[in-house]
Amino acid sequence: MTRDGPIATEYTRGVDALSRADFAAAVEIFGGIVSEDPDHGAAWAKLGVCYLELREIDRALDALNRAIRANPADADTYYLKGNAEGSAGRMDEAAACYRQALLVDPGHTKAEEFLMRTESLLESREHLRRAVRLLALEERTGEELNSCLRELVQSVAIFPNSPARNFLSQCAKEILSRTKTRAMEVPSESCTPHWRDLVERGYQQIQFQNWTGARQAYEEALDIYRDAAFIHHALGFAFLEADEPENAVSAWMRVQELDPDYDFRFFGRIKK
Repeated sequence: MTRDGPIATEYTRGVDALSRADFAAAVEIFGGIVSEDPDHGAAWAKLGVCYLELREIDRALDALNRAIRANPADADTYYLKGNAEGSAGRMDEAAACYRQALLVDPGHTKAEEFLMRTESLLESREHLRRAVRLLALEERTGEELNSCLRELVQSVAIFPNSPARNFLSQCAKEILSRTKTRAMEVPSESCTPHWRDLVERGYQQIQFQNWTGARQAYEEALDIYRDAAFIHHALGFAFLEADEPENAVSAWMRVQELDPDYDFRFFGRIKK
């Protein structure tokens, strides 16, 4: 077969089979093409797509590597290889493929999109790894627990389905077992008597481990003044107790927005 004759016809048949999701037929057709023409990069790439759809990742990677060797200037093939590497859980390799696709074609929007997703996942994973290392210590200092919770929150904030959510409760419970009180400064113009009463009620409910009561008081307090980091901090624990990890993470992220140096080992109480 020649590329301009029968092989072109076969390639069209293969594309048609692929468009109809008849992957078995497409594999047979594209496999026949590359048997006749081992340097047919486009056929190797389509074969890689077929194997990706069939979840045969190793075969997909082999086909895509051959496609790249045949045509190293095809950005789509690097993008497809990135998808295959990602499917195999090799996120660093996937990111490298997406970067290569963008080097070949800076306007490759899908490669750019998937690179951003992959880099976010890698960043989330690194936060999780640091947290797990801290949790693996036989004895943890208060500062290590504070850092651990920060890492877990960052991991989930970046990637909502991060396994970090599975460790939030463990870390929070250990922090709770060591929590102390710290007097907090708040703008006097925002502290109405009613707001102070609500905050004090929330604090007292925490002392009795009544998280439902604390949540009610603090949420009402937030309707008056929303920028007290220590209230969002306490609400994070209340949300986690109510099995609402997404809300807990949102609350703790708000804490870090309001006060980047906030120490999660301390519950706040307004200075008299």
